[in-house]
Amino acid sequence: MDNLEKFILENRESFDDAVPGLKVWANIDRQLDRRPSRRVVWMKRLSMAAAVALLLTAGGVMGFFLANSSNELKSLADISPEHAEMERYFKSQVTNKMAQLASYRQDTYVKPDIQELDTLYEQLKIELQQAPEGAEEQIIQAMINNYQTKIDILEQVLEKVQTTIPTNLKTVENEVSL
Repeated sequence: MDNLEKFILENRESFDDAVPGLKVWANIDRQLDRRPSRRVVWMKRLSMAAAVALLLTAGGVMGFFLANSSNELKSLADISPEHAEMERYFKSQVTNKMAQLASYRQDTYVKPDIQELDTLYEQLKIELQQAPEGAEEQIIQAMINNYQTKIDILEQVLEKVQTTIPTNLKTVENEVSL
């Protein structure tokens, strides 16, 4: 044990009984009541302005990226006028054939398949947007094939329905007349 530690341990009570006087407490109180200097006020204002500027900048950058990422996905119509015309034709064909099936009340059998093809088409649109230069033609061809597949399915179902329903109607008419 060194001399300092020994001295502190021997005189411990004399260290603990000392209480600062009223003059010391008054001095501390006066220092606490002082207003902050102009420099401190300006630093606070400047730091608040910097924080606001930082938040606005971060919000602007995030908004820019979110706006660019949530843009409407490319479709055939966005690529060229020829593709736009082709897409309008395909959509009108699908709509007409679905309406024909609906008139026979047979559209519910085809809707799940058409919805699955629509889902695949949406995935193709995402791939088209992310496709590197030069790989777009394959995706465009897949999108066209998707429409052609829809039309083929609808035509096959329509053909089947048109060949079976009139036969069923004739059978029902014969039964009613007997």
